[in-house]
Order: sequence, then structure tokens, then C-alpha cells
Amino acid sequence: MAYDRIGKSVELERVSGKAPQVPAVITTYSAPPQPSDDAVGLNQVLVPLWRGKWKIAALAIAGILIGAAVSAVMTPTYRAHASLQLEGYNNDQFLREITPISALPNSTPDNYLQNQVKLLESESLAKRVADALGEPSTKKTEVESGGLLASLQSRLAAWRPSLTPEQRRIRDVQKALTVRTSLQSQVIDLFYEDPDPVRAAKGANVVTTEFIDLNREARWQMAQDTTEWLNKQAAELKATLENSNRQLEDFARSAGLVFAGKQDTLAEDRMKQVQDALTKAQADRAAKQARYEAAVANSGSVMSDALATGPMRQYEDDLQKLRRDLAQLETTYTPTNYRIQRVKAQIAETEKSIEDERKKIVERLKTEYAAASGLERLLAEDHGRQLKTVEQQMDLERRYDVKKSEVEATQRLYESMLQRVKEAGAAAAMRATNIRTIDAASVPSVPYSPNSALNMAVGFAIGTLGGAVLVLLRAGSDKVQKPGESIFPEVPELGVIPSAGAAQSLHPANPLLGFRRGRTELGIATRHRNAPLLNESFRAALTSILYGAGSRKLKNAGGRILVVTSMEAMEGKTTVLTNLGMAAAERRQRVLLIDGDLRRPRVHKLVNLTNASGLADLLKRDDLASFAASAPLDSLAQPTRLSNLWALPSGEVNDNSHGLLYSSDMATLLRRFRKEFDLILIDTPPMMLYADGRVLGQMSDGVVMVVRANTRSREELQAAYQQLMQDQIPLLGTILNDWKMDSNLARTYGRYYRRYGQHSA
Repeated sequence: MAYDRIGKSVELERVSGKAPQVPAVITTYSAPPQPSDDAVGLNQVLVPLWRGKWKIAALAIAGILIGAAVSAVMTPTYRAHASLQLEGYNNDQFLREITPISALPNSTPDNYLQNQVKLLESESLAKRVADALGEPSTKKTEVESGGLLASLQSRLAAWRPSLTPEQRRIRDVQKALTVRTSLQSQVIDLFYEDPDPVRAAKGANVVTTEFIDLNREARWQMAQDTTEWLNKQAAELKATLENSNRQLEDFARSAGLVFAGKQDTLAEDRMKQVQDALTKAQADRAAKQARYEAAVANSGSVMSDALATGPMRQYEDDLQKLRRDLAQLETTYTPTNYRIQRVKAQIAETEKSIEDERKKIVERLKTEYAAASGLERLLAEDHGRQLKTVEQQMDLERRYDVKKSEVEATQRLYESMLQRVKEAGAAAAMRATNIRTIDAASVPSVPYSPNSALNMAVGFAIGTLGGAVLVLLRAGSDKVQKPGESIFPEVPELGVIPSAGAAQSLHPANPLLGFRRGRTELGIATRHRNAPLLNESFRAALTSILYGAGSRKLKNAGGRILVVTSMEAMEGKTTVLTNLGMAAAERRQRVLLIDGDLRRPRVHKLVNLTNASGLADLLKRDDLASFAASAPLDSLAQPTRLSNLWALPSGEVNDNSHGLLYSSDMATLLRRFRKEFDLILIDTPPMMLYADGRVLGQMSDGVVMVVRANTRSREELQAAYQQLMQDQIPLLGTILNDWKMDSNLARTYGRYYRRYGQHSA
């Protein structure tokens, strides 16, 4: 067999000292693309459905027959159709303008249409329709008209709350009437159902007639209510307007507001007069001040024409003439001549007269300036007093204007209200209703219900869906759930590891299984004496590996190299590998744990070692062959705290580190470890996702596959087994992990291990 051939080839290669060669099929192998989660889920659904296609077909046919049977026993029901057009929202704008209710925020076309639908479905309209229809002339009993189904309905009706005859008729009308609308139009479709086709048509027509009458009455009542409300508001506004006018007159009279001209008060007119006089006085005072200051400034020189008036001008002319005469005489006579002396005396007298006249002019200008300043001061004081009076009256005038504005606003509102009253009366007489009938209902010739085709289609759909669900539920039971289900020809089940929850139920005081320090503690469950169920399960699996039928052929091969893998992630392979290594170390065998999962290394965490250096670092060495042959063991692997247990972590890894496992140096390294250890356990990535486990399996003595319970079917395990057989890799067996024990078995183990724990203590 393939298993024997691969075992013999491995033995010959160990004896010859040559490294086992990887077959060509492996060297040229490339891992298939990983399927997406959707593809895997679709395959898991479609395969069971194809296998159970006959069951699904049988249930689908049964559903069709049941639908046909239900249609046969149902009472035929006829449906009459009528249609109405609502012209209320767009064509009643005139009425909505005078109606205060129409100004609500939700007054939109959609809301208007929905309100009309609610009116069609209301009890008030149903009562009017029931009164118009009356009792049916020929009414069959429920049992006679409907057979078995009607009989069941009558029995169920006996359990319902009792209704009065009027309530029952209203309920029947509401159940028979169906209203449909379209948001893109203002057309409403009415459907009325009844076992009698004539009564169905009559019911639809009565609904349209009563709805139009109800709308007409509501519109007329709304117009009347609006008119009454407007009249009441107009009367209140009239009283308010008269009261406001009286209050305005009283306020003007009490405030002393007397208006002159265009709404100007007497104080304002007086203020304007005083302000004009003050302006003139200020201008006069400024002019006189300027003349006075000019006269004072020109005290030693000739005055300007504006100041030198009257005798002053004559004195200045005489002085100039005398000075010309003196100049002529000085050219002819000596300074001591009497003529010159006489002219000089006349000049001195004239200058004295000019100085006296100048003083008189300056004094006169000063007096005029003082008088103008006094007048300005008096006018300024009068202006200030008048300004305060005007400010007080302006405040009163503002209050007067406010009251006057209120009166005017009330007047306008009153006039508008009177206009609305006239318009409301006109609108009430303009239009009686805004609903018209488009299509009247006619007597239907074909029953609307039961719809045999629809009932059989629903039965077919329910039968098909139920069959698919049943097949999928049965397919879920094909998963490997308990010991013995993962056994194949020549592939034994090496052991069964119970779930942590089952072990915790047996030992509730166990701190390990309480997960107080994290999930990784399950990887060292063999070291805890207070978890005997887990301890013994790992030891039993190790015994099957070391002494089972598949292992007897390798007894004389020295150290054994075993690969521990799984089909997919999260099946517990690393936890099982660590516990198997600890169980073997307890038997005083030298054990090495190699973390060959360079994609997600975890062995170093479980054995409490650093991952600074490890397998990846060794495989990167160019001189690994010579180094592995001569280097001390502690430079290749690391001892753990447990005696006889060593570990080789993964080391620092990156995205390209997994390619190191394909080199021939890995076989050289394993050859050295065969000489040093009795058992070498290699952790690898999931076999169905990555090819690393298959490559390492070619260099090992066999593969141990860990299978988590309730996750894999026998077909999936068979596919994995075929893959290993094609690669000529011996599969020593499977280990069922996370086994959920039933309650009876759990109680049996619990009683046994409690006694075991007491004796051990």
C-alpha cells in the first residue's frame, strides 16, 4: 500500500543518512487560490440541496395539492370596481383662502388624498352604506355556502367578542371595501367584495354615492361654520376698533397734544420760530464781533471803509492833505518857517481828532457786540427750554402714533374680515361637492376569490422552501459530532478531546477552565492536575500515536517527526500539539515542539518563551548545514520550564518567511533533531488553505489531523484524506477536538473524577 511504501522509503533514507527528497509533484505545486467565504458557503448549501432534490420536489407537489384543495373549499367571492376623481386640493383654492382650517402646515396634496381615503374607510361612511344596502335578500348560512372551511370559520367566530347587529353590519362593509390610491393622480379606486355579484356592484355604487353626499354635507357645514366664525370675529373686531378709537382720543386729550398743520404740534411750530431767530442772532453777533475785533486790531492804522464812516473819513482826508502840503513846504522852506510850523500844528490837531473819533467808533462797536451777544444768549436759553418741551411732546406723540397704528391695523383687519364674510357666503353657494364618479361599478361575471393559480403557487413556494429547510437541517446533522464518526479505512481515530465547557461543568472550581487568564491556558491543560478529564484525553491520544497500528512500522526509526495540522483555522491544532508534547515529556521522552506556522505563530506563547529568534532565523542562514551539524543544541532550540520539553519558536517572520519551509535546509535541520529527540511535533498552517503542511508532511513520518466537532462533514474529511494520499503523505489518524458530551455521560464522568480527585488528595 501507499502507506507501507512511504514508510519503507523514510526508513531507508534515515539509515543511509540522506535527506528525504520532496517529490517533483510537490516542488512544482502551487497552492490553489483560496476560495472566498461566499463561494464556500454557496457550495455548502447547494450540495445538500442537490442531494435532497427529490424530497424538495415531493414537498413542492404536496404544497400545490394543498393549495388546490384550499381553493376548492373556499366560498367564491365577487369584486366590483368603481373609480372617483378628487378635485379638492387644486380647484378649491378659493374656498381654502377663506377657510382658516386649510392653512394648516400639513395641508398638502398627499395629505389631502390620504384624508379622503381615511374618510372612505371610516365607520360613519360604513354605517351609511350598511343602512343603504340593508340585509341581503337571499343569505346562505356559513356552513351551506362554504362547506368545511366556513364551518371552521363559524366555530372560530364563536370565540370572538359578541357584536351587535349594527356593529356586525359595519364591520362587514369595512371588510368588503378596499381603497387604492396613486400618488401621481387624484383618482381613487374602490373595490367591494361580496359572494353575490349583484350586491357587490350595488355596494360599490352605494359607497360612491354616500361618499359624495358625505362630502357635500361636510363642505356645506364647513361653509356655514366658517361664515358664523367670520361674523363672530367681525363683531369682536368692530368692538375692539371702537374701543381703540376712544382710547386714542382720550390719550391725546390727556397729554395736551394739539396738532397744527400736517400733524405738527404747537410746541414744534414755536420751536421752529425760536430756532430761526437764534440762527439770525448768532449770525448778527458774529458779524458785530468781527467788526469790533477788526477795529481793535487796527487801532494804530487807517480804518477800513466799513468802519471809517462820518467824521472819521473826513479827518483822514484832511490829514492826508495836510501831509502833502507839509511835504511841499519842506522843499521850499526851512523847518523853522512859520508856515511849516503851522501845518505841523494842524496835522497834530487832526491826528488827535482822528484818535478821539477812533475811540468813539470802537466803543460803539463794542456796545453793539455786547447787545448782540446778550440777544443770542437769551434766544439760546429759550431754545433749550423749548427743546425740552418738544422732546416731552415727541415722546407723547410716539405713544400716540403707536396707539394710532393699532387702531389702523384693527381697522384694516375689520375691513378684511367683512370682505371674507361676503366671500364665504359666495363660496358656499358656488359648489356643492368636489368629487365626481369616473366609472360606476358593474356586475362582475367572474369570481375574484379564490384564486386557484395563486393558492397553488403559494403552496408550491411554501413546499419548496420547507423542503429546502428540511434538507439543510438534515445536512447539518452530517457533521462529525461524536467519537467514531471521523474514522476512515486505515485511518484510525487517535483520541477525543472533550470541550472546555464540558470539563468545566465537571470541575466548576477549576481556575484553568474559567478562562481567567485567557484562552491560551488550554494549551497547557496537561500540566494542571485539577483537570483530569483533559489530562487523560491528551495522554490517551499520545498513547495511540506512539503505540498505534500506524506507528509500529516506525519503531526502529529513532526520533519520530510528526506534523500536527487541521483542515482550516480555529480547530485547536496548536493547543493539541502543545498538550501532546507535555504529555510525552511527562513520560521522560525528549520532545521538541517546532512552530512551523510562520503565518500565525503561537507555540512560544503557550510554553512561555520569547520569539526573538527561531525557525525562520535558522533557515535564513547560508551555513545552516554545517551549523546544524556542529552547533550545540541550545543554540538551535530552547528548553522550557518542563523537563525534557524543548521548543523551536517561529522567530521573527514577515510576509515572505513561509517560503523558507520549501528549502532543503529544513530537511537538514530535521535530521539533526532526529538524533537529539525522541519525538518532534511540528505545528503547521491549515492544510486546505496553505501548502506548508503538505510540504512538511513529506519530510515527516506522518500527519496527525485535528478535527473540531460539529464543523466538518465526513465528505470534507474524505477530501482531505484523498489529498494526502495523492501527495503520498501517511495520515496516522485524526483527533476529535471540542467534543460536546451529553448530559448523562457528563454526570458519569463527573462522579468518577470527583472520587478520583478525592483519592488523589
